[in-house]
Amino acid sequence: MAIEINKEKSELKYYYSENGSTLGPFNLSQLLEKIDADTLVYREGIDWTNAKDVEELKKFFRSQQQQPVNNKVNAEAPSSTVVDTQPKNMFRAPFSFNGRIRRMEYGISIIIYLIAYSLIVGMSLSSVIFLVAFVPLIWFLWAQGAKRCHDRGNSGWYQIIPFYALWMLFAEGDKNENEYGNSPK
Repeated sequence: MAIEINKEKSELKYYYSENGSTLGPFNLSQLLEKIDADTLVYREGIDWTNAKDVEELKKFFRSQQQQPVNNKVNAEAPSSTVVDTQPKNMFRAPFSFNGRIRRMEYGISIIIYLIAYSLIVGMSLSSVIFLVAFVPLIWFLWAQGAKRCHDRGNSGWYQIIPFYALWMLFAEGDKNENEYGNSPK
């Protein structure tokens, strides 16, 4: 579904807040690539408010709620950039080897693994209990690692390369869609 942007509104300069920082200025189509309905936005004439409550942005987020999953909104003319309005959730499928995840989700996965591993080792009274608890934990770590490899455009098998986990923690993923799916950003 294509939505035309009012030419007058597209020339306004917008700012948005992310992690306590103000980012901008952006035109309307650039802004729509970077925000979701609950992102705080600002422009001359309005105070900081959620994007879904800004008059000229309401239609983009209203259409997002009405569309089936994975639909895209075209913010300008048909030749413009397509914006994926599907919200991205961390740990949506933590045991699946399909898809892509960002660096933060991968880092949190490693922390979860280390804490759970420490608890299992500290509490296990027998090797059977250790194995029963350890199998899903290692599955979780390998699945998250495979998805992080996918975000870098590589096979999940890359994670068995020594020290590649460090590279996955710090290297940026592919910005665009690759053979493993859409960008998780």
